[in-house]
Amino acid sequence: METKDTRRRGYHPFNPYNKNFDPLHDAITLLIIAGVCFMQCCVLSYFYVPFHFLSGGVTGLSLLFNYIWGIPRFVVLLGLNIPIAIYGIKQQGWKFTLFSLFATLCYSLMFELPLMDKITAASNLGDNALLSAIVGSAIVGVTNAFVVKRGATVGGIDVITVVLSHKLSIPAGSFNIVFNIIIMSFLIPSYGIEVALMSMVSMFITNTAYNFALRGVNHNMTVFIISEQWDEIAPQIMQEMRRGVTYIHAEGAYTGQPRTLVYCIVKTTELAKLKKIVKDHDPKALFSIIETQDVVGRGFGAIN
Repeated sequence: METKDTRRRGYHPFNPYNKNFDPLHDAITLLIIAGVCFMQCCVLSYFYVPFHFLSGGVTGLSLLFNYIWGIPRFVVLLGLNIPIAIYGIKQQGWKFTLFSLFATLCYSLMFELPLMDKITAASNLGDNALLSAIVGSAIVGVTNAFVVKRGATVGGIDVITVVLSHKLSIPAGSFNIVFNIIIMSFLIPSYGIEVALMSMVSMFITNTAYNFALRGVNHNMTVFIISEQWDEIAPQIMQEMRRGVTYIHAEGAYTGQPRTLVYCIVKTTELAKLKKIVKDHDPKALFSIIETQDVVGRGFGAIN
């Protein structure tokens, strides 16, 4: 929570959708991008390249062209990301685009490090193609979420998917599916349908892991409480849990009596505390709990 002391020191909480440059938070974001790019290059070299699997987006295209025609991966990464970067400038501004270009450069340089060839040579998974697809894709998906939570991407098709996700409020991972299926189908003539299908399996795992990591395990829950003791329950929720409460005036359909519903949004980990407060005042209270896809503002997340 922002206080007078923090405002006086010039501190402000991190907002991933802030388009203005901030030296401290942006430096942290760049370090996270570099770390994620390096980790993903290592993962792809160890889990994907030995089996000729493809990852998603532009990185998948760079791997495809490298497998089939021997084109250096950095050529495709840099070449295809230029028009995407131009699109990103128009839609998301300079800050978002510069982060994406930085990620592209990191990917391009790190993928060509001699270390990556050594990692591929050291891969000892043998015939465990399925294990490789599962583990590698899960790591890629989770690490992608770390970058997106900082208001950035690792470049490539992610720039487009994040823009479309913000506009249409659909999980960003879902936009990649059709594009990636088309790319992976090109593996069939050269490496067979099994490799293509295994790449598709890894793609779905990546998207699932990405969406799960983006939402986190501590989900937002919308709670409706119907109780005669609403005037005692609501103040205690605000005082002890520091959560906002809204009164909804309703009427019982059967009795015709006026009722006051207590409406609030809490985290999963706060439900036990909320239930205890309600039970202490009214053990017979009616409790409705709904898992909420996304909540922004007032202590939950920055408004895009």
